[in-house]
Amino acid sequence: MTTKHYLLLLLIVLFAGGLRFTGLNWDAKSHLHPDERFLTMVASSITLPSTIMTYFDTTASPANPHNRGFSFYVYGTYPLHGTKLVARLLHRDTYDEIVLIGRALSGVADLITVILVFCIGAHLTKRNEAGLLAALCYALAVVPIQLSHFFTVDPYVTLFITIALWHILRGRIGFFTGVAIGLAISAKISAILILPVLFLCLISLWPWRGNTPAIVKKRKLVLIGGFLSLVGLLLTVRVSYPYLFSGLHLNPLLLANWKQLASFDGPTTSFPPGLQWVNVSPLQPALDLIVFGLGLPLSTLACMSIIRLALAFWKKPRWNPMFFLVLWVFFIFGYQSLQFAKPMRYFWAAYPSLAVFAGITLYQLLRFISHKIRARYVGQLVNVFMCASLFLWPLSFVSMYSRPHTRVAASTWIFTHVPPQSTIAWEHWDDPLPFAIAPYTPSSYTQIQLPSFDPDDAEKIQKIQNVLTRADYLILSSNRAYGSLKRAGARFPLTNRLYQRLFSGALGFDLVAQFTSRPMVPVPGVSLCIRIPGFSYGSAATSLETCNTRGIHIVDDYADETFTVYDHPKVLIFRNTQHLSPSEITTRLHE
Repeated sequence: MTTKHYLLLLLIVLFAGGLRFTGLNWDAKSHLHPDERFLTMVASSITLPSTIMTYFDTTASPANPHNRGFSFYVYGTYPLHGTKLVARLLHRDTYDEIVLIGRALSGVADLITVILVFCIGAHLTKRNEAGLLAALCYALAVVPIQLSHFFTVDPYVTLFITIALWHILRGRIGFFTGVAIGLAISAKISAILILPVLFLCLISLWPWRGNTPAIVKKRKLVLIGGFLSLVGLLLTVRVSYPYLFSGLHLNPLLLANWKQLASFDGPTTSFPPGLQWVNVSPLQPALDLIVFGLGLPLSTLACMSIIRLALAFWKKPRWNPMFFLVLWVFFIFGYQSLQFAKPMRYFWAAYPSLAVFAGITLYQLLRFISHKIRARYVGQLVNVFMCASLFLWPLSFVSMYSRPHTRVAASTWIFTHVPPQSTIAWEHWDDPLPFAIAPYTPSSYTQIQLPSFDPDDAEKIQKIQNVLTRADYLILSSNRAYGSLKRAGARFPLTNRLYQRLFSGALGFDLVAQFTSRPMVPVPGVSLCIRIPGFSYGSAATSLETCNTRGIHIVDDYADETFTVYDHPKVLIFRNTQHLSPSEITTRLHE
């Protein structure tokens, strides 16, 4: 690499850091991501052991969540321990501060992934320029940008799987390959999906023909590499995930947790977060990735690369190391898309590979345009326009982190517009509003819960009647309920009618405020909303959709719940203007 390449890589990493660290305190310490909130609670409760022996003692270690009152814990522990250690060193080991440390470390982990994507792209093409463009493509991918803002274990899974792929692509299978895979598995057990790719790599390295001394030596080296990777994997898991074990056996408490987690899946689930996946097509994750996760320009480039590889292999079957990346992408999509739950973060580990494909295609296109368009400045202009188009989606998405979170903005509105002592209804399994905002406190209001996720029966009707007759205001702080319950509409016909009547005004509640924070490109004098077809989550509220602020807005209200509900949910506030009687409510629900 030349000095110019190092400087360009540094600029890309700095730019990626700007995208990932902008608005790190995006929820004003309100802890609005439920998984993150749980990890923050655990990280605040555990203490780091004073001795190595205590650390490895599953039944007694104060770093084991099971020993700190958390009987249900299914993630790996070293991301938790690392965050705890850094927070202590920085004297920020508090509930409100440790979450920011966790988010910052997520961003750091993803910046290392950016560098690895460069290494992979440069290695596969023998061109540093292609590697730089691959790194840029990953830096601009929206899902990695978003998930780097969260304190979760997923950044570590993606980082160490990418390290393992880096070893696999170079055919350097050994102890450190196992360490990388072990760290990925120790963050989240689902990372074992990378093991078949490692196995296929070993098969590809194995010389099947001949019996010369050189061939025999190569076979021994492959066996030694496979053995060392296994040793590295097992040692790493034992050290970085000690509570997976209880003595010489797997920890029965952890196995019970995994079994309980599996019980939440399936179309008959009653677990509220699981209802969003009822009747979701296996093709939906691919659509989510193409439109929102990568964005259309990057997705197009990645698909072009994969198609070109397939066509080249069809014409002349010949092994290409890039096939390992293709196998990994198709394997993770094939497996996760067939699972019941399909959140976008489950596919994050495929994004570095897709960025490599996109970067290589972009490099080839830029060279093709430069050579084929004779007018020099025209070719440069086309190249600049092509590259600039890649920036529009990520920059419009990051703009959300420069604005107040919708629930925080809604809380401020409530304190200044809703009279004290009012009764506010909120939905079960969602965040009640308002949040405490100095000098205001939620205790100035009476808060009651709408039983959205209860089974549709006569008892639920009575509860709904009671809530709607008592409530002065009804606040839907996201589309969690009316989105997921529509997916499971056959089981919740009454509740779906409730939301239909509410949105139409038939229940006597008028919409008085709506808060959105959509991806936006500021364009002076322009007010435009771009609605993307093919997405329907929360579409029951389409009739209430507004977009009257300046700029070009991407309406992502109806995307996968996990893409919007944490950092930019749509908040709807209704005021009871008619105060219907219980019998009138029942009549209108059944009309």
